[in-house]
Amino acid sequence: MPATPSVTGRARLSGVVLLAVSLMTLSGCARLFPKPQYDQGDPNRLHHIGSDLNGAYDPYSIEQADFKSMDRFQAERGVVPQDDAGNRNLYARYQALLDDIEADMLARARREKGRGGDTLKVLLFFHGGLNHPSYNDERLDRYLAEMECDGFYPLYVSWRSGAFVSFWDRFTSVRNGGIARGPMAPVRGTVYTLSDTLSGLVKFPETGWDVTANSIAAADARQRGMDRDRPDYQDDEALYWPESEPYSFLDQTLYRSGQVLPGVVRLLMTPVVQGLGTPAWSMMLRRTKHLTTMEADVLGYNEDYCGDDCAVEGNGVVAVLARRLDELNRRLPAGMTMEITLVGHSMGAIVANELVSLYPQLPYKTIIHMGAADSSRNWIDKTYPWLKAHADDPDVAFYNLVLHPTSEEREVRGYFLIPNGSLLVWLDDMLTQPDHMLDRRSGRWTNARHLLPFYRDAGNAYLKVFPANDDSVPQNHGDFGKFRYWREDFYWGREG
Repeated sequence: MPATPSVTGRARLSGVVLLAVSLMTLSGCARLFPKPQYDQGDPNRLHHIGSDLNGAYDPYSIEQADFKSMDRFQAERGVVPQDDAGNRNLYARYQALLDDIEADMLARARREKGRGGDTLKVLLFFHGGLNHPSYNDERLDRYLAEMECDGFYPLYVSWRSGAFVSFWDRFTSVRNGGIARGPMAPVRGTVYTLSDTLSGLVKFPETGWDVTANSIAAADARQRGMDRDRPDYQDDEALYWPESEPYSFLDQTLYRSGQVLPGVVRLLMTPVVQGLGTPAWSMMLRRTKHLTTMEADVLGYNEDYCGDDCAVEGNGVVAVLARRLDELNRRLPAGMTMEITLVGHSMGAIVANELVSLYPQLPYKTIIHMGAADSSRNWIDKTYPWLKAHADDPDVAFYNLVLHPTSEEREVRGYFLIPNGSLLVWLDDMLTQPDHMLDRRSGRWTNARHLLPFYRDAGNAYLKVFPANDDSVPQNHGDFGKFRYWREDFYWGREG
């Protein structure tokens, strides 16, 4: 199955867009692609849930929850009561959508029981950074019928992770982790832009050294063979690493030419990527946290949104969905059970880890991380204990899917004009400062191999490395969502 460029091409293009985004935000360009617009009969409507910038429900319209900043809220509360109708209506619309989803799921469960089945299989998917809701809409257009044919009820959750909206928040809306809007926001945004740019320049000696050293190390590793680490781990039952075909001489020559010719430009652009990319990553992380616990939950003005339904553990779209699934599982027809296949791609793995930690009672069966952008430490703290607790259930399993290390290193962004490597390489080497080996990304082979003892200890966790130079499997970080990732022949496929 050859890899198609439709979604990945746009995600990779976002790497170039990052370099110019601070200028474009001044013109108010907050998103590149229109959000999906569903009518009542659209087949995707019951399978696609959106989150706005605050973690509240996004009905894919121009509406957005109007939460106030702490200062504004305190000042306004002492003067006049606020009109909460807009936010309450937004929450009511989310509940109405969940009611429709629940009714559809119950109908599916009854049909399944009528055929002699006993399981309602839910496929819950969280996408990664530099995505847009339209990408999930495309995935549903492509694969919804196949997922349903395979017995799954898919639920895709979209959150605002685009480059433009992340920078927009950084420069106009967020200060020190909280919402801060007002007449001084444009001034602050200018100061922040200057600060971020200067930060990248000041760190240029360190970043340039690291990027160069990593390139030399990668070149040295390639001299030792494409599958250099594979023989050392081949007998590990928790690992599946199919053999790779070597790159052709022409392919190697073209790649090396791309390394040499624009090398000076790429080195000079490194501090720009580091300076602007670091705060963008921070804003995207903020959004993943909003999916479960909104800022409004923390500051105590979530009653504007969810009223008496507000729960102390959070009221973001994912938290509300999790509680609904928990309730539905208890209301299934007699003899029926729910099984959740939980999938997180890139930053979606952060959401998946958080979900397992906050709602361990949900009936997860298969948990799949694809190119996980979360740290190894977070997986150990949040998902590993749950796997250990369910070690006696033969149907429970975790799969960590990673790119071949050569594919990870060779990924090209910006036509060789900005640093090579996947998003995970950027995160480990430029956009974060890991304090410990376990603070690196768990979705890279370089780091994931150190989790194999935990996988063996849990007894139900596995690591798969996709071969390089093979378009029938992911070759770039953004490729995973284009494949039939819910099928076992993709996420494992090992015989015996």
